[in-house]
Amino acid sequence: MSEDLARDLASRSGAIPQVGYYVHHHGHGHWRRAQAIAECLECPVTLIGSNLPPLPAPLQRLDLPADTAPGMQVEHFATLHYAPLAVDGLRERMALLADWMNRHWPCLLVVDVSVEVALLARLLGIPTVYIRQHGQRDDPAHLQAYACASTLLAPWPALMESLDAERPDSAGIVRHTRYSGWLSRYPQGRNAAPEIGRVLVIIGQGGTAMGVRELQGLARACPGYRFRVMGLAPDHGPLSAANLIDLGHVPDPFDELCHAEIVIGSAGDGVVSEVASLGCRYVAIAESRPFDEQLHQARRLQVLGLAIGLDAWPAAEHWPQLLERASALDPAQWQRGGPMADSPRHAAAIIENTLLEHFVSSPAS
Repeated sequence: MSEDLARDLASRSGAIPQVGYYVHHHGHGHWRRAQAIAECLECPVTLIGSNLPPLPAPLQRLDLPADTAPGMQVEHFATLHYAPLAVDGLRERMALLADWMNRHWPCLLVVDVSVEVALLARLLGIPTVYIRQHGQRDDPAHLQAYACASTLLAPWPALMESLDAERPDSAGIVRHTRYSGWLSRYPQGRNAAPEIGRVLVIIGQGGTAMGVRELQGLARACPGYRFRVMGLAPDHGPLSAANLIDLGHVPDPFDELCHAEIVIGSAGDGVVSEVASLGCRYVAIAESRPFDEQLHQARRLQVLGLAIGLDAWPAAEHWPQLLERASALDPAQWQRGGPMADSPRHAAAIIENTLLEHFVSSPAS
């Protein structure tokens, strides 16, 4: 957003429009994606959520209380995913969100992700950009949030779209979606050649079926490989296989990803984006998630030949053949999704263009 355009926006609305970015607290992928996009926005931006990490200047933050309470009961509604009664933190966080949108008007809210937050913004007359996720999200709550959004932003390339655009209930969602490409914190390409036989296993923080028993079965079934494991819980049991190394918590796995011949991990957006940007040979294992989001992504990666996509952790005896198949993958296939170096900037431009469409008489070209 140029200085001239910012002045024009200010003259029309009395203030420079800004962006609030709501970040879901589950796992690490949402806030990493949010920070990458926010750092590319050329307008004031505030990251909003619970358990936000330290953020670089000039990013602003609004910390929200947790939305749970002991003994709470969650009723199920067709058009709401989460609306328990008498939870102080939930009431307080919604009040803080409403207050921020009221005080910072004119504004736009990016929602990654919450149906209820998106509907709150719409009821307050605030335009939203809703971040899409993979999975079977044709329930009334998701469809309502999608319909209320000014823009749907998919943080993956268009070739990863799994909705059938010919279906009446999907065609509108696909038409309404803008695709940023895979959003990674890493630049495109590795800085080192992979080492033959070196396998990196990434265990995410959002819940996993990968435990010591599974890892030791993998290592014993494939004695010709060296397995390096990051993300195991600190209280895990001993790793007895000689070719199994526990790396513990690794805040920045860039070097490990660059040196691995094969990477094994979940089918979550964050890790898939990072292995895509670095051109890794990847085995994507679907973890159990709402709406089967990782199952859909793993199957799509498999169909496209970008990675080995699995519905669940396989039996140990299947691993030798799976690693052989993974070693035969062509990392250049990731490029079919388009250039990844500019994906955060592309996502930011989608958000900024939505902002302009609401606060300037004619949309930005």
